[in-house]
Amino acid sequence: MDEKTGSNIILIEKKDKIMTIYLNRPEKRNALNPEIMTELSNAFLAAASDPEVKVVILAGKGRAFSAGIDLFEFPSMFIENINEKGTSWFRNYLMDLHYGLNKIESLEKPVICAVHGYTIGMGLELALTADFRIASKDTRIGIPEVQLGLIPDVGGTTRLTRMVGIIKAKELIMTGKLISADEAFRINLVNEVTPEGEELNVARRLAQDIMDNCSLTAVGLSKKIIDLSRDMDKNTSLEIEGITQSIIFGDMEKVMEGFQARMEGRKPNF
Repeated sequence: MDEKTGSNIILIEKKDKIMTIYLNRPEKRNALNPEIMTELSNAFLAAASDPEVKVVILAGKGRAFSAGIDLFEFPSMFIENINEKGTSWFRNYLMDLHYGLNKIESLEKPVICAVHGYTIGMGLELALTADFRIASKDTRIGIPEVQLGLIPDVGGTTRLTRMVGIIKAKELIMTGKLISADEAFRINLVNEVTPEGEELNVARRLAQDIMDNCSLTAVGLSKKIIDLSRDMDKNTSLEIEGITQSIIFGDMEKVMEGFQARMEGRKPNF
C-alpha cells in the first residue's frame, strides 16, 4: 500500500520488506524544490528507523526520474534570501541539503535508485547517493549546471568524480552534455541498463536477491567500510575491517547459519 505524505510530492510504498520512495511531481518531471527535498529527507529517516525495512528503492513517477532543480522555485528563493541575508545564508542552506543527501548515502541499508527519462543536474546528484543505479534504456543523464552559470554543488563535483574518475567527471561537468544509459554503464555510472519501463522491476529483483542471500547486517557494515575507506589510508581501513568482523563474530549463530547454508547448498536464513 502507498503511504502518502501530506502534500503527495513523495509517495512511499512498503511491501515484502522493501520501501519504495517515489518522487511524485510528474507534471514537473519531478523537478526538485525545497518542499520535495524536505519530504524526501523525512522519508529516508522513516526508512532508517523502521526495522521492517531491509532495502530502499528510490524512483520517480511519470516520464522522468528528475529533471533537476525547479527553475521556478529554487533560484527565486536563493536570490531573495541572499539579497536579504547575504551569501552566508546560502552556505548554511547548502549545508542542510548536504546533510539530507549524506543521510541517504550513509543509510545502513542498501539503497537502489531506479532511473528513467531525464536524470540530470540535482536529480543526478540525488541518484549518486544510492548504492546501485538501475537505468532504463531511455535514460538521459547529465549535470549541466555550468550551462546555468553555476557549478554542481550538492555532490556533483565530489561524488561523481569519486565514482567515474577525474577524466569523465570533467567531461560531464565542464561540457554539461547529456549521455545515454549505455554510455553511463560504460563509465560505471550505472550498474545495469534495462529495457524501457523495466528499471523498477530489475531494482526489485536486485533488492530481493540481496535479502534472500545475504546477511543484511554484513551488507550494511560492508557499505559503511567501503564509503569510509575512501578517506582512509590502507592500514587504517584494514584495521577497521578487522574490528568490524570481530563485532560480527559476536553473533556466532548468524555466522554459523551462513557457513551451514553454504555447505548444504541452500539459501541462508539470517
